[in-house]
This record gives sequence, C-alpha cells and structure tokens, in this order.
Amino acid sequence: MAVMLERHHIQHYLPLVKKLRLWSDRKKWVEMPLFNGYIFVQPKPTERDQVLQIPGVVKYLKYNGQDAQLSATEIKTIRSLIDTGFHIEQADKENFMIGDRVVINQGPMKGIEAVIVKTMEDDYTLYLNFETIYQTIKIKTDKRILSKYK
Repeated sequence: MAVMLERHHIQHYLPLVKKLRLWSDRKKWVEMPLFNGYIFVQPKPTERDQVLQIPGVVKYLKYNGQDAQLSATEIKTIRSLIDTGFHIEQADKENFMIGDRVVINQGPMKGIEAVIVKTMEDDYTLYLNFETIYQTIKIKTDKRILSKYK
C-alpha cells in the first residue's frame, strides 16, 4: 500500500519496527508495521477517493463520527522512538480486569494461575491473588506475558 500511495504522491506514514521472526530453520530480523493493518495518510480532499481505490485499503478509521487523526506531535513521537532504536511494539488489545483469571506464560513463574486483584497502568504493577495458597503478591511484570485463563 505504501508503494501505491507513493506512486500517487499521497502523503503517508507507515511506522515500521524490526521484529525477530522464527522459522523452523532460521531466525531473521524483519521490518513489520508497528500497527498491524494501519497506514497513516494525509490526503488532499481530492485524493480521498483515490486512497480507497488502492488494493488492500478498506476504509478510513473513524472516531466520534469523523476521520480519526493523530496530531503532528504524536506522529513525531512515533518517528522519534523508532529512529532512536527504542524497542517498541503495539500493545496487546487484551485488557485485564479485576477478577480475571490469568496464566503467567514466561519467566520463573511460568504456568502459575492467578487472579488479578488490582492493576496499575502506569507501572505495570499487578496484584495477583493465588487462590490455591490463599496469598496475594505484588509483582512488576509486563502484561504481555499474561494470558486469560480458559
């Protein structure tokens, strides 16, 4: 899509990050979109329909009934983080709520089942209640290593 937008001289931004991909016979660093399925465009009013004609483009994202927009500052921040080499990736859309049963998938507590008692978004502190031993512990962890218990 980015190539087609470039050919049509439509202003766009596709933030790419490097991710290590594993195959059965090798590992390789590849560039992947930071936001899967999203490319940021700033078409002129006369180019809006032209964007929708590009293969793979589905629609414009809406927010409160209007086109969703990132500010120039937000785009600049994303560019800066990528350019300076920070490890960033799209956060999981799975939100954990108080009372959710989770399984820890990595690290020394891998396989442990717990219940989320409290979450704090600012520092990824989780308070986990381990029902089987009637204890609650406070841990700082990355929520990406948790999955909801099924």
